[in-house]
Amino acid sequence: MAVLSENEIRIIAEQVVKQLGSHATPANVEKVVHETIERIEQNEQPKPAPEYIKTAAFGGSTVQDRVIVTAFGKNKIGILAGITSCLAQTNCDVIDLSQKILKEFFTVMLLVDISNANIDFEGIKQELTATGEKFDLKVVVQHEEIFKTMHRI
Repeated sequence: MAVLSENEIRIIAEQVVKQLGSHATPANVEKVVHETIERIEQNEQPKPAPEYIKTAAFGGSTVQDRVIVTAFGKNKIGILAGITSCLAQTNCDVIDLSQKILKEFFTVMLLVDISNANIDFEGIKQELTATGEKFDLKVVVQHEEIFKTMHRI
């Protein structure tokens, strides 16, 4: 029976989170990590993570199809227009947003449906990051489920 170090288990957990993507809830990650460790101990080859049923959500999209975009930095004219134009060009739909300007600082959080996007998640992330750089903003794009899971801890 193999004994795994804490670091090896952490590496497995990180890979599981990547593999599960937007379905990486604490319960799902724990289940898949335990299954993986059992297979390693039994000298079996790892199998792909199970397909989890998508959760129904707002606007007909699934949780997997929604991302949270946050951007912050010094306020400048056109920031919100730049971000939303970028999303429109990639065929993403803004479901909800919250914006705050505190003196010279700007922050925005958007819930975005990417189910009809004309590029993949990584492409959307790159486009938004590049748009943010034009405005000297820090932009973070995360799948909604990852965002929720991170903020449960």
